[in-house]
Amino acid sequence: MKMLILMHGYGSDEKDLFELAKAFPENYFIVSPRAPYVATGTNGYQWYEMTEINGQRDGNAQQLAQSRTTIATFITQVSKKYKVAPGSIYLSGFSQGAIMSYQVGLTQPNLINGIAVLSGMIYPSFQKSIKPTPALQKLKIFVAHGAADTRIPYAKGKAAKDLLASKGITLEFHEYMGMGHSITADVIRDMNKWLQK
Repeated sequence: MKMLILMHGYGSDEKDLFELAKAFPENYFIVSPRAPYVATGTNGYQWYEMTEINGQRDGNAQQLAQSRTTIATFITQVSKKYKVAPGSIYLSGFSQGAIMSYQVGLTQPNLINGIAVLSGMIYPSFQKSIKPTPALQKLKIFVAHGAADTRIPYAKGKAAKDLLASKGITLEFHEYMGMGHSITADVIRDMNKWLQK
């Protein structure tokens, strides 16, 4: 059995992406955690509060670090409970959840087999944390981003790809013309192909 962990975006909850569970391969066990912080002004949650550092979009450093720890602990606990080996675990997220997929996968690649980043980016403050290690070189990475995304612009997604390439880290990158900040059937189709490789 393989496991796919789906992490929601800002202002949502664990039920949001779990609705996609039936769209993924039957040999995957799907789990979806809830972010730890309440998103002010919404009925949902967030992995961290957004901020700006030196005029660039970023996240609250303390909350990002705490959420990385929370997610890593969750992965360890749920994989032990359901007896799933690290080589069979995939971490995926949308928007803030995608950003957290980068944050966890690129710093603790030994916990999982791959990450699927849906409409995400790598914050400038996090770039120095990416150290090309043998474990990271083996991490499978799938990235999907809409060319018409205005929430997290396509340029941010492409910049993350270029950054990782500059560090010798390979990934599978998909651009979707006309797609905004969303998950479409085309994204699911391509992600499923990647998951079955």
